[in-house]
Amino acid sequence: MKKLFTVVLSVITVLTVASGAMAAFTWNAGPGDTPESFAARYKIEVIKLANESGAIGSTRLIEAPAATAANHASVYFYIRLTVTGATDNIADADAIQKNVRADVSFTALRDFFGGIDLPCVSGIDLSDLDNGVYYFNINGQWEDGEDPATWFLPITGDLANSSYSRAAIEGQCLDSATTKAYAKVYSKRAFTDRLASGDFGPVRFACGGYWILVAQEEGLIYFADYDYKNTVIFTRNKSTGQITKVAVGAGNTDANFVVGLFTYLGFCGSDVEAGRIYMTDDNLRAAFGFDFQGESFITWETSPVAIILDPAIGII
Repeated sequence: MKKLFTVVLSVITVLTVASGAMAAFTWNAGPGDTPESFAARYKIEVIKLANESGAIGSTRLIEAPAATAANHASVYFYIRLTVTGATDNIADADAIQKNVRADVSFTALRDFFGGIDLPCVSGIDLSDLDNGVYYFNINGQWEDGEDPATWFLPITGDLANSSYSRAAIEGQCLDSATTKAYAKVYSKRAFTDRLASGDFGPVRFACGGYWILVAQEEGLIYFADYDYKNTVIFTRNKSTGQITKVAVGAGNTDANFVVGLFTYLGFCGSDVEAGRIYMTDDNLRAAFGFDFQGESFITWETSPVAIILDPAIGII
């Protein structure tokens, strides 16, 4: 078998020019690109608000992109998520919808009334959201932090659930130089999932006529045909993703399968030996899956107007 594989790699070396011309993948040390088209399906926005004074002591919240802040004073904003192209039944959804998640974080912002930092949340599952417009529910952690449905709620035309009522977040600015509200929506090919045993482990996916399985903890990447008669295994450095070894699976892996796989991948054995091939998670997702994201954030410049929190204190 070792002799056969040596012969196969020699054949692939001859195909270097041809396979390089056919290559559509990037295997260098850099990260994969993020397509802009993801924003057409999932768009997240952090929108700055201001508390505008009206007649007879009334106030209202308005969108105010240029609003400034002062230390220990209130700031106002809300986080809006727009979903389009989602299927009603999650079982019929594509892999992008099934893996879509959101992160929300705050810097130097405290709950104005409760005196605690605003909650930072990561990995909020958005896969079951229908098409529509939603707002981030700052109270989701107290309602049921385990249920993604409590974190993003629909914006309707009802006054009690308008853009600037429940959706609006009031925070206390702790440091106007660093105060920030940030949100990200993203979806990436899942290499692991919950198995039948209940544990998380590597899962296979199909692409280009191959079954592919990325065993991240072991540093192994498997390519097999659909009936598992032929398998090629790449060993990578778990830190850098650099391929350090190639082997064929046990059994009678056909030499033509190996040649076809390397042609499909667009590199050859000499590239591996020279250390030029990096199968990082980003590169694998760019080649065989997806890694999309959209993000938004706001900051506040220091207000040029002094804000007095205690009316007994004047300005000299």
